[in-house]
Amino acid sequence: MPEVYCVRADFGTYTKQFIEGGYVAFGGNNKVDLTHIKSRDELYAIYKETHPDVTSNIVIGQTVGQIARFILEIKPDDYVITPAADTEILHVGIVQKDHSYFYFKGTDGCPYRHRRRIKWVTTANRSAFSVPF
Repeated sequence: MPEVYCVRADFGTYTKQFIEGGYVAFGGNNKVDLTHIKSRDELYAIYKETHPDVTSNIVIGQTVGQIARFILEIKPDDYVITPAADTEILHVGIVQKDHSYFYFKGTDGCPYRHRRRIKWVTTANRSAFSVPF
């Protein structure tokens, strides 16, 4: 059964790039290509090495959890919702099968390198959903 994930584009700042480029992205650690990662435990060591100034286990755990969800848990055919900036619009897409997770090295206006290919299928208005949703 497909899951539904919300991937924010820095409060909608990069929603246009997401939609036009057919992807969602995560900026958690742009300096390191994480496409080879197979477990959450591997992420802890990399995060601690690349962020030596972060010492709070709570912050480390939360950040590693966000990264792990993006690269390890989102699967092809899952749904992704991305809010637009300063509007009630939610963009809805489906994670694609071919090379769904990749590390982007080019430039397209979005600084986030960790990406998943998305087929954007529709939009919805936030007010159509319940507050808990």
